[in-house]
Amino acid sequence: MCILYLVRHGQASFSADNYDMLSNKGQQQATLLGEYVAQKQLTPDVVFAGNMLRHNQTAELSLASVNNAPVLINDARLNEYDHEHILAVYDPELATASQVRTALSKQADPMEYFKTVFISAIEQWVLNPDSTLYNESFNAFTARVLGALEQITNENHGKKVLIYTSGGPISIITSQLMGLKLEHFIDINWSLVNAGVTKVVARGKGANRKLGISSLNEHHFLECHPQQKLITYT
Repeated sequence: MCILYLVRHGQASFSADNYDMLSNKGQQQATLLGEYVAQKQLTPDVVFAGNMLRHNQTAELSLASVNNAPVLINDARLNEYDHEHILAVYDPELATASQVRTALSKQADPMEYFKTVFISAIEQWVLNPDSTLYNESFNAFTARVLGALEQITNENHGKKVLIYTSGGPISIITSQLMGLKLEHFIDINWSLVNAGVTKVVARGKGANRKLGISSLNEHHFLECHPQQKLITYT
């Protein structure tokens, strides 16, 4: 048996020019995640992370609470899709963080506007799965994520594996294992909490191996914390 814990990064810096870094709240979430991992005695045998800054910051802060944590292995296949590029293809006037801020400032309900535009941009990407307009097509994104899952599972039989990644890869993996249409992954993606943990159990080896979701989006360690508003989705 191989047990994989898929961790979404802590809150990123949504309104900053560099989205790919943890906000102050994201750092708090990562620290609480580490306390949760330590309390549950989920000491991993192997630790992976995408090579994005927010993945590695989340790993560093959370693993500080874990005794004898193994050396982190970076794997770019665990990276998120490029949402900024996908938005830019959908609407060139949303190509930069500055342009997005300007557009949001003109809206009565900025977050509802952004959600609507974001989902429309993702749908365009998904419905044109091999389009060369994108740096990475939806099919290419799906293939790299599921390829990473397969290899990590194959090479770590009998181990506990901790994986720091993003909502997109976790949603694709969840959709695949639950038999859902992959093009609807965004419905799961939108509900995943920052620093939430999804547990995947792999039983058997080789052709006989079966993977299943044991738990999804675990985040009670944020809900029960006395500080309010630690549950975020960016």
